Amino acid sequence: MTSLAPTRFRRTLAVIDGVTDLGGYLAALCLLGILVLVAAEIFSRNLLAYSIHFSWDLAGYFMGTCFLLASGSALKGGSHVRVTALLESMPRAVGRTLEFAACLVGLAICAYLSWALIEMAWLSAQRGSTAATSFRVPLVYPQAALATGATILTLQCLAQILRLVRGEELSVGPGLE
Repeated sequence: MTSLAPTRFRRTLAVIDGVTDLGGYLAALCLLGILVLVAAEIFSRNLLAYSIHFSWDLAGYFMGTCFLLASGSALKGGSHVRVTALLESMPRAVGRTLEFAACLVGLAICAYLSWALIEMAWLSAQRGSTAATSFRVPLVYPQAALATGATILTLQCLAQILRLVRGEELSVGPGLE
């Protein structure tokens, strides 16, 4: 390992981590949106005897968006479930090779997911597709939000690989194993 290893990919990782952090903040706003919509629906139904017809649709879109936008942050912080017992029982070099291979597989899966969601949003935009509910949400918006979250997760998978190349250990969340 050269003395340049700690600075290798520093800018790339800083950009990816910044985008990942932004995704985490947007995910928190989605959670807040879910809370507001559900609370408004409960209030409206129980006190006004009126249902807000779009609340469940939007809450569902926010939930999916929240899940994908927060996935990159969860990966970065080590909150995804990882089975490290196997890695700990192997020689370090074998364990790092296995981690690298797992990260490559994860990157390929996430890249495919991102591509598929981007294509789906693009097609919805071209066709003017809307939800089949009374609210008629143009589907390009929630689909683009999902594609953004998947892309952030894909970038964070790439960042994990770059961290391994730099010789760093991947984050492991407390008590998740």
